[in-house]
Amino acid sequence: MEAAIIIAIVILFLLAFMLIRTAKVMRPIPPVDPVELPQTNPQEAALRLSQIIRFETISDESKPFDLEPFYLLHDQLEQLFPAAHKALKCEVIGEASLLFTWEGEKKDLKPVLLAAHMDVVPADPDTLDKWTHPPFSGVVDDQFIWGRGTLDIKSQMVAILEAVEQLIKEDFIPSRTIYLAFGYDEEIGGLDGHKKIVEHLQEKGIHLAAMMDEGGAIMEGFIPGVVDPIALIGNAEKGHLSLKLIAQGTPGHSSMPGNDMAIGKLARALARLDGSAQPARLNALRDLYKNIGAAASFGMQFIFSNLWFFGPIVRKQAEANHATNAMIRTSTALTLINGGVKENVLPASAQAVVNFRLLPGDTIASVCKRVRRIIRDDTIEFEPVLGGGWEASPVSSTETNAYLILKHTIRKVFDGVPVAPYLMLGATDARHYAPVSDAVYRFSPINMVLDDLNRVHGIDERISIDNYARMI
Repeated sequence: MEAAIIIAIVILFLLAFMLIRTAKVMRPIPPVDPVELPQTNPQEAALRLSQIIRFETISDESKPFDLEPFYLLHDQLEQLFPAAHKALKCEVIGEASLLFTWEGEKKDLKPVLLAAHMDVVPADPDTLDKWTHPPFSGVVDDQFIWGRGTLDIKSQMVAILEAVEQLIKEDFIPSRTIYLAFGYDEEIGGLDGHKKIVEHLQEKGIHLAAMMDEGGAIMEGFIPGVVDPIALIGNAEKGHLSLKLIAQGTPGHSSMPGNDMAIGKLARALARLDGSAQPARLNALRDLYKNIGAAASFGMQFIFSNLWFFGPIVRKQAEANHATNAMIRTSTALTLINGGVKENVLPASAQAVVNFRLLPGDTIASVCKRVRRIIRDDTIEFEPVLGGGWEASPVSSTETNAYLILKHTIRKVFDGVPVAPYLMLGATDARHYAPVSDAVYRFSPINMVLDDLNRVHGIDERISIDNYARMI
């Protein structure tokens, strides 16, 4: 009887401890007064974006780069935004990237930079008949602007210029210098675009207080236990590593196979990698829920406030979903395989490519070390694919003035929406800026639902006119 009482007391103590931890997180999000947005003509702005959508500024690794559409786009931007081009210094960096400098009044303040990219992915020719409007038509109807780049991410570039043009006409002068940076090859890595812009800034000795590129948005229906929209600011992004695995074997006739078959050795190595996940860490999910407070359900906050107890359960649940599984670990994807020349010939070698997306905290070296341990075959060689690797980005603080101002501004513009940091799973140009910026953030000020994600790089990419007007 005494033992049962002691156990009950311990359970009640633990429950009280867990409830106290939850109560600290379940704080109501303080209200903010909405900002009175500047007057803009949504229809006219939509038509200007429409003109930019029509330029087929495509970057495609499988085809030679056509720079002519980018130069034509440059000319069109100058015609559409003459005040910005007159007041700001505009430089072409590398082949076709643009860097605008808007000089501030206070030279002792570190500058900030707003980024986007003007290139887009091609539209799959096999899907063209499924588009409501052709991908480069830039059609504007009563509700939407249609075409490739409306979501990724010509809209952000043009919206920035719309805002600057309007501010200049109002005789606004920024306190600190503002840079506008628009790359032209983000979709194939940004190595001649934003990377060259960063090198240009380094040569001039310029260091930024903060920069903001595309990334998160006002997302609805993405976060378990959160019904209402939430603003997600990417404060880090995963790294990238593509490893080529090479297995050597004894060539010969398939009628006399031995135990040294290259494809068999490679298949066993790939099976081990496929069945052995990289270690999980819940940091990104924990930080997300910690920042949204009462916007999440009590049950979800109870769990995330007590990961010391619920950690194994959360990890198992996260692993059941592709997106959340990618947020808690370095992912392993078997993407390419090649071996053999004829059905009755044993090949001398077989090759495969495995793509890893590195969680912050993991490194290329640590992942390679794990790969060697997992495949358990020293005869399997592996090497990075040329240009196929970079480290995970640093995690930018959520306590900087830049983040707090961004967070407050988002809440004022988007009806008091909760704001939280999150981990970008894909790659952006923002990763290039870590050497020249105190903080790097990834956010696109637009409302998005799950259906919109399918349109990015997909069919019927579009943005609503109202959405775009608020983006400006």
